[in-house]
Amino acid sequence: MTKTHSFSLKFRPYFCIFLCVFGLTFFTNPNSTLGAPSRNITVFAEPNIASVLSKIARNFSQKNNVIVSINFSSAFDLLGEIDQGAPANVFISANPQIIENLRQKGLVDVYNIAYIANDILTLCTSKNNNRFPINLLKKNITFEESLKIIDENKLNLIIEHEGISSGFHGKKIIQELSLGNIKLFTKLPEDKSSLIRDIENNKDTYGIVFLSQLHKNNNLRALSTQKDKNIFYQAFVIAGENMDIAREFLNFLKNQNSKNIFKESGLLVE
Repeated sequence: MTKTHSFSLKFRPYFCIFLCVFGLTFFTNPNSTLGAPSRNITVFAEPNIASVLSKIARNFSQKNNVIVSINFSSAFDLLGEIDQGAPANVFISANPQIIENLRQKGLVDVYNIAYIANDILTLCTSKNNNRFPINLLKKNITFEESLKIIDENKLNLIIEHEGISSGFHGKKIIQELSLGNIKLFTKLPEDKSSLIRDIENNKDTYGIVFLSQLHKNNNLRALSTQKDKNIFYQAFVIAGENMDIAREFLNFLKNQNSKNIFKESGLLVE
C-alpha cells in the first residue's frame, strides 16, 4: 500500500471566468513513504491568480509531502473569514489595504514576507466596441491619458469593488485624477459575476483589470497600461500553527520553476 497526498482548492465565483463554487482534490505523490507524518497548510489567495497558484501548490504538495488547501476569494472576504476564526497559514494578495489590516491585527509574521510577482493596471474594452474615441488609438498613450479621454467622452467604466485588488488600485487612480464625467460603475461585493465577462458582454463599456487577466483572452482589447506603477503580490505567513511549513511554501513560491509558471500566466517576475 502507498500513502497518497491531497491538494484541495476552494473557489469563489469572482472575476475569473473559469471559477465556480466547488472543491477539487488532486491525489499526488503515490510513492511517498508509508507512515510519514501528515503535514498540511491552508493558503488564502485572490481568485485572479487561481490558475498559476494551483499549479505551484500542486508541485509543492508532490515534492514536500504536504497537503495544500487553497481558499480563493476576494481579499476582503478572506480577511473576514480570518476574523471569524478560519484557519489560514499563508495569505497572498495585491491589496495593500487588506495587508495593512492584517499587520495591525498582529497576524502577520513580519520576518516572512515574499514579493512573488507583480501586475499592471490595464484599461480594456471589447474588441466589438463601436463607441470608440479615436484618441484612444494613439501610439504610446499613457494609462492616465486614456482615462482622461474616457472622462471627456463621458463613457461607461466598470471596476471591481475595493476588496478586489484591481478595484482598490483602480478606484485610487480615478480619485487621484479627479475624473468626474466618467459613468463609473463599481461592482458590489455580493456580485460574484466575472468582471471580464461583464466587459465582454457590454461592448460599449470599458474596464480596469490586471494585465494578467487579459492573458490569452481573445475577446478584449488592452488600450493602455499603468507601466510606471507595478502592483506587487505579497505572500506572507500568518502567525499561528504550521508556520514552518508555511515558510517552506513561501520559499517555494520564489524558486525558478515557480517564477516560470508565473511568467507563463502573464504575471511579471524579476
